[in-house]
Amino acid sequence: MKSDILHENFYDLEVLSGEIYTSKDRFHIRHWESGEPEEFMPVEKFLTKLPEALKLVVNYGKGENKYYEIKLHEPKLSGYILDAQLYEKDNVFGDISGEISGYILHYDHQEIVIEVENTIAGEMVGAIEPALFKTDSRTGRTETNGNYVRWEYFYSNGSTFWGAWLKQSGKDRFSFLGMLGGVLQIAFLALLLVPIVLNAWYTFLPFVVFWGIIYLLSKLPMLLTFIWRWFLRACLFVFVFSFLYGVILIFSNPVNSSARKIYDTDSAEEISEIQIEADSSDSIISHLRIWRDYNSKEYSGRLNVLVSACRASNINRNTFNLASQSTDQYNDLVSAIHDFDRSRLNIIYEMFDSLRTTNNLDNMHFAEVIVSCIQDIPYTLVLENGCEPDLYNDQFIRDYLNKNGKCEGGIKYGIFSPTEFMGNLIGDCDTRTLLLFTVLNHFKFDVAMLGSELYRHSVIGINLPYHGLAKIIDGKRYVIWETTQQGLSPGILPRELSDTRYWNVNLISNNQKPI
Repeated sequence: MKSDILHENFYDLEVLSGEIYTSKDRFHIRHWESGEPEEFMPVEKFLTKLPEALKLVVNYGKGENKYYEIKLHEPKLSGYILDAQLYEKDNVFGDISGEISGYILHYDHQEIVIEVENTIAGEMVGAIEPALFKTDSRTGRTETNGNYVRWEYFYSNGSTFWGAWLKQSGKDRFSFLGMLGGVLQIAFLALLLVPIVLNAWYTFLPFVVFWGIIYLLSKLPMLLTFIWRWFLRACLFVFVFSFLYGVILIFSNPVNSSARKIYDTDSAEEISEIQIEADSSDSIISHLRIWRDYNSKEYSGRLNVLVSACRASNINRNTFNLASQSTDQYNDLVSAIHDFDRSRLNIIYEMFDSLRTTNNLDNMHFAEVIVSCIQDIPYTLVLENGCEPDLYNDQFIRDYLNKNGKCEGGIKYGIFSPTEFMGNLIGDCDTRTLLLFTVLNHFKFDVAMLGSELYRHSVIGINLPYHGLAKIIDGKRYVIWETTQQGLSPGILPRELSDTRYWNVNLISNNQKPI
């Protein structure tokens, strides 16, 4: 920025190269957890992106210098000056010099050999845990939610878990004829009793009470017999109805007729389960999801994925090796995961395609149904290391974990593949964005996966005529769409994340017309 009090000129800065000079002593080089120097604490971060590799010269004393190439995170500049300026048409070249602060990441690589036992059909490959299984022993505690009830059970180690929500039998059916008969009886009695009550109630009251008691006592055995007889009939009716309903289910849905293991429940309506395939040794992980689009219209569908597909995708992600932590290497990672997983989500594609056909959705409404479904899944932070706040310098991660936010730690590269995400419904921004890119790209939408190192976030970009914030890529307008916040429409981002210069393309589609 150039200022002469009356006028201000703003320029876009681009740092082409840089050199850092420092001495190895406690005032200049320190571990980041010991804190940055006090003079840099009130300084704002330097927003202009620095080159991936900066030259670092460290003076070890006695004339000994060592040279490194580093990537500096969260740089701060103070006391800087601009000099050696050279003007060329509309461009100004020059040097920026001053005091700089930041931190670098250092990784210690270890090879750990783990013996893995074979898993059985119906169980996902995940983190290795001690042998632990659910029992049928109840603790005696129950919870109710409307017409649904669930019981608490014991694990094999004595800890507890809640079982699935089960629907209770409904209320008695309404009987119009029964109600009409009751009204007529009350009206008839009213015609007889009202004149008596008004004129001579004190004379007849003792006789009415006496004969009423005699009448009830005389009818008691018959009343008990009547109630017992109808109770037995009701039990027989329930048994026959349940038997016929079970037979109908078997013949109408043979794939789901085998045993089901319910392992998780989001609510009384949304249920997750593992279904054993009738004609194979494979199983299906199934999540019933109910969500609303941006017009408050309700949709429901099952997010189904094969257990074998989850295993294969898990192995593919864990065997991929990154040579460095650069943006290009990250792009290679998500590209490889997408290429491997896109053919393993066919059941998911069929579910969304069925919703489009049933509801006669155009392209824009179809995209909204897909994105709103993924936005509706509860957010879980996925981290490569543990879920302890003290492990991280990133302020968002520390605040989120300190507030007991849901976290899944120990996941290589801190991301789940689309197939794994559909199996466990555990995902943060980049996991969701990669899944949405894969699904929307399958339906030939023109989409891009966008990521920002500065904002440490990931969003989807889509080439549809929405209003709002967008990024221009190769002359085309991609509207930015947040994937983690429920009900957030396309083109809307918080102001602190809205500078599109800091959003980079991780993946981009083949730009065919939507199908």
